[in-house]
This record gives sequence, structure tokens and C-alpha cells, in this order.
Amino acid sequence: MNNIYVRLAKTNIQNNRQLYLPYIISGIVTVMMFYLMMFINNNPGLKSIPGSVNLITIMALGVGIITIFAYIFIFYTNSFIIKRRKKEIGVYNILGMEKRHIARVLGLETVFVAMLAIAGGILSGIIFSKLILMLLYRMLGFQESVSFYITKAGIAWAVIVFGVLYVLTLLYNLLQIRLANPIELLHGGNVGEKEPKTKGVIAVAGAACLAVAYYIAITTENPMEVLMKFFLAVVLVIIGTYFLFTAGSIAILKMLRKNKKFYYNKKHFTAVSGMLYRMKQNAAGLASICVLSTMVLVMISMTVSMFAGVDDELKERYPYELSYSVDADKIEENTDCQEIYQTITDTIAKQGREITDSSMFSYFQLFMKREGSMFEFIDHETDFAELSEVTFLTRENLLAYDSSLKPADVPEPEAGKIDIYSKNGYDESVFCYLGQDFAIDHSFRYESEADAYLSGKDSLYVVADEATLSRMYELQIAAGANADGSGMYSLYRTEMNFEYDGTKEEKLACEDAVSKAISTHGLDDSGYLSSRTENEKSFYVLYGGLFFLGVFLGIMFLMVTVMIIFYKQISEGYDDRERYIIMEKVGMSNAEVKASIQSQIRIVFFLPLVMAAVHVAAAFPMIRRLLAMLNLTNVPLFVTCLLVTILVFTAIYYLVFRITSRAYYKIVSR
Repeated sequence: MNNIYVRLAKTNIQNNRQLYLPYIISGIVTVMMFYLMMFINNNPGLKSIPGSVNLITIMALGVGIITIFAYIFIFYTNSFIIKRRKKEIGVYNILGMEKRHIARVLGLETVFVAMLAIAGGILSGIIFSKLILMLLYRMLGFQESVSFYITKAGIAWAVIVFGVLYVLTLLYNLLQIRLANPIELLHGGNVGEKEPKTKGVIAVAGAACLAVAYYIAITTENPMEVLMKFFLAVVLVIIGTYFLFTAGSIAILKMLRKNKKFYYNKKHFTAVSGMLYRMKQNAAGLASICVLSTMVLVMISMTVSMFAGVDDELKERYPYELSYSVDADKIEENTDCQEIYQTITDTIAKQGREITDSSMFSYFQLFMKREGSMFEFIDHETDFAELSEVTFLTRENLLAYDSSLKPADVPEPEAGKIDIYSKNGYDESVFCYLGQDFAIDHSFRYESEADAYLSGKDSLYVVADEATLSRMYELQIAAGANADGSGMYSLYRTEMNFEYDGTKEEKLACEDAVSKAISTHGLDDSGYLSSRTENEKSFYVLYGGLFFLGVFLGIMFLMVTVMIIFYKQISEGYDDRERYIIMEKVGMSNAEVKASIQSQIRIVFFLPLVMAAVHVAAAFPMIRRLLAMLNLTNVPLFVTCLLVTILVFTAIYYLVFRITSRAYYKIVSR
């Protein structure tokens, strides 16, 4: 008896291979991607890479994302398959098979599919693991031999995660069969939809969600707000997209139906009426395709541009080859910085390197809350996004801080007075600092490159002579800054920057010599030395890892998008088959049927793509600011990567359109 169930399960899979083959292949690819992520994450050679902590974190994030989307994707495609097979299962029920017998057949089918997907995915992952690791090392510029390695943890977790997933799909299928009677099962694949009502409130709500999301993306400039509001905007876009496709598409189709010139056309009549009556089930699929397409475009374009511009990002993060900063609690404690500067200069020269650029400047800085001309310490109730970042320095230090400024454009403030350089402009007549007024000599609108990463509302540079700055620094100490538990801490910082020639090895040797020379002054505990070349490897690991993950997940999202489109077209092909047979019987020619099909598929296919392009265009300002926080300020590079990504994705999308429309037509024409 058991052999009968086994043969029946195998026969069912073979007879429904048009549905099961893509389902099994998708399962194999998903399991393979999961295993590869686990393989990279658990590879012992990864720990020898500089910055491996960031890379391991990125890969762990990839494992989580793949798991979430695997569950969503497999459940989504399984629902299409069980819907198409309800009629077949209903026939079994009518012929005398009890539901427990059908459950046993479905269970065996699930076991076969799960075994093929999990075993095939793990085997494929093992086969391609070494190649994937070699590609990753190549991206990171890491010269290391790659040995063959099988991760037991990857195999174990793949079996557990996907075993549970296929058990859940079986439970879902059994629930569908248990709750339906044989007649319902017979007609389960051909259940018609009533004409949906126009839901104006939902359509307006969808438009409102998108409008708010677009407004947030376009107007948000503060980096901290960008981080906080980005996910809010994403959620609003997803909700708005589903609402618009659910309610807005129905409203549009009814408007097209009212347009007699458009509607009473052989190409459009059946397409519009067919989509209108099935828009409830269509909307979720179209919205999913739109959201996934947007994710593919954003993720791949961002990670590709970050990896392509990694040299620019490195220079943006480390403008000078060598930087040394010293912090002191009091201004007078910073007096030996000139000696350190000279020591660094002499050490670089002794190493045979030529200094091409250098600078040294001092300042102190505070985040403060502002009310008009009054600037006070922050408290626990202060909104961080409303703070003003105030930097205090002399005229000479401002010129050294920003080499793009011309001396003629930076006047010397009168003794005892201050000049203010502000991003948003400063229109007050005085500067009330911790309860004491300071007269303003000049006020200028000014924004430095560092303000691109500004986390507060505004940035102000207070320029004064050394005596006035000393008085202002002592004023903040007296007001409680730097006191234990005060929450306000301000240091007088001196930064020294050097750019010099040489190969990477020579620059690293020079940095090591400078580090040893500084330690002889006894200030190495209060200072921080950074080198661009020394941090280059970890920088490439971080951005290379993000690029690898972006492309990896982009491929997965693309696969999910393609499979949703495929199953949607196959399912609708079977739904529309009887309708078009009737249309041919009443006089519609084969060519007219084909033209009607093409009209319907074009609308269904390209509407999500157009909507995804609109989403990406609206999100561009926010994405640009996010990239600036990740040190990528090369906007033309990102635009180029985005346009190339859109073109490649559109080409793939069109190819899927051609293939699935042919499959749809074959089903209908039978």
C-alpha cells in the first residue's frame, strides 16, 4: 500500500513538472545561497583578514535576510501550486480517497521536494564554495590560498531551517484540503472573482503614504534623521504600494472601462475586463513585484557605487596619509604640540619621504541647545536632531582647518569680539554663551566639507583671538563641563596632518617610525595616530563585503521576482484559458486573442517596473545622504551605477516578459 502512495506522489510531481521544476530549482538555489553565506561566515581563514569583524557581521546579516525571504518566497510559490492542484485533489477525493490518504500523498510529495531542494542546495553550495570564497578574496584584494572546506554548521542549519520551512508548507497545504469539500476542490483553481468595489479611502490612503514617504526622502537633510526616518519611509512606501495596487488599480481599470473608445477595442476589451475581475489576487502579486524590483535597484546600485568609489571614500575618510590628534583638558596643557609636530616632520624626512602637504590646527567643540542668541548645555530631554554643533578656534586655525578658504575672505576679528561662520546663517547681534554675551564683529554663511556628516540642526564656527577663546573655554569648565556625571565633556584638540610620497610598504614603515618617535614624548596615551594606508585593508574589507552581500542578495531578490512573475503568469494562463476559448468560439480570431494577451501582459508587467523607477527617483536624495555618511560623495558615480543597474534590470525584466508571455499564450491557446 505504501508503494502505491510513493508511486502516486512521484507521478504527481512528474505530471505537474511545469509547476514543480521551477519550485524545486528555486529551493535548490535558495538553500545553496544560505549554505554559502554560512560557509563564508564560518570559514576559519576569514579571521586572518584585517577588519574581519565587520565582514563576519555583514555575512551574518546576509544569513538572516536570506532566511526571512526564503520563508516568504517558498510560501508564496507553494500557494500558487496548491491552488492549481486543488482540482486534481478533488478528483482523488471523489474517486474514493479519504483526506488522510491524500494527506499522506502530499506529505510524500513534500518530502521528495524537500530532499531534492535541501540535498541539491547543500551539494551545489559545497561545489561552488571554494569559487565563491576566491571571488570574495579577489574583491577584497586579499592574497591568500583557498583550501577546500565543508562547514558542518552550514549543513546542519540548512537542514533545520529549510526542513522546518517545508514542514510548514505541508501543514498549510493540509489545512487547505481539510477545510474544503470535494466540490470546492474541483473548482478551487477556477474560482472567479466578483467585480471589486472601488475603495476610494484605501486609494487615498495609499497615495498619502507615498506622498509622506517621498516628502521624507526629499526634505530630510540631517544625517541622524536620515538614519531614523529611512526605515519609516521604506515601510510607508511598502504600505502605499500595496494600497495603490489594491484600490488605485481598480479605480484606474474602471476609468478605462468608462472610456468607450479605449475599452471597446479588440485588444483592450478582454484584457481590461479580465484584470478588473481578478485584481484582488493580482494586486498583491504586482505590489510584491514592485517592492522587490525597488529593493534590487536600490541595493545593487548602492553597493556597486560604494565598491567602485572605494578609493574616493578612503580619501574622504582619511584626507591625509598620516594624522595625529592630541586632546587636553586645558588649553595650556597643549603647549608641547609644536614640538610633536616638528618631531613627526623630522621622522618622516629621516625615512626618506617627501612631505607634499601638511597642516596643524587647534579647536574645542560642543553640542549645545540654542534659543535665539542663547547657547546652553544640553540635557536629557534635548532632541539630538535639534542641537547646534559649535566649534571654537582662531582665524589661523580656521584657515588651516579648511584649506579651501582664502585668507582675504577670513578677516581677523576685533579683540574681545567674535566672528561667526554658520551653515544656516546667524542673524543675532550677540552670542550669549552660557549666560555671558559676546559681541559679534562679523557673521558669514559658511559650510565646510565636514558638515556633510553633521548630526545636529546647525553648525557654527566661532572665531576669536586666543585670549577670548581661553576665556570661553574656562567659562564652560566653570559651568560644569568635564565634571564627573555632568554629561558634557569638551577637550581642547590639536590635529596634525601630513601627506607624503612613497609606496605602500614605505608609508607603513614611516607610520611605524612616527609612532615610535611620538612615544618618546610621553603623550602617546593622550594622542591618536591614524594612517590611510594602514586602514586601507579594513576599508576594502568593509566595502567589498557590502558589495558582495548586495550583489548576492540582489540576485536572490531578482530570482524571487522572476519566480513570482512566472507563477503569476502560469496561474493566470489557466484561469484565462476557458475565457479565451469562449471568445474564439464567438468569433475572435487567433491573432486577436494574441493581441489581447499582449495588451494584458504589457500592463501587468510594466506597471510595477514603472512604479519601482518612480520609487527610486523619489528616494534618490535620501540615498545620496546615506552614501555621504558612508564617505561616498561622488554623486555622478552613483547616478551612473544606478542608471546601469536600471538598464540591466529592465533588460532581464523584458526577457522574463518574453518568456512568460510565450508560456502564457501556449496555455491559453491549448
